[in-house]
Amino acid sequence: MEIDLEPEFAPADDIIGALESIPGIHDNLSECMVARQKMERSYRTSLAAIREVAALTQVEVAEKMGIAQSAVSRIERREVWLLSTMKAYFDALGAEASLKIRIAGTDHTIGFDELVAA
Repeated sequence: MEIDLEPEFAPADDIIGALESIPGIHDNLSECMVARQKMERSYRTSLAAIREVAALTQVEVAEKMGIAQSAVSRIERREVWLLSTMKAYFDALGAEASLKIRIAGTDHTIGFDELVAA
């Protein structure tokens, strides 16, 4: 018995076309998007919440980072951050931060100190 080790892939356009042909696939799309955004907000831990656990104000974090309080406010409202900004923020909080990556069911953790040169 011979096993074919070469995977067979269907063109993406064929897969998308097949999915879009399912009756009713788009019926509740806007409701699903709203529910997804609500779920993401409920599970997202904000930087402000982490700062509050550290019992620091934005002014105190700003002083430790050497930036203005308004800059800390902008950092906390962002949805996307540079790793160097996150490292500086966490350093100001006195927090140790790491990134957990799961590859093929195995967790790998790397500290921000290793990711971002000081």
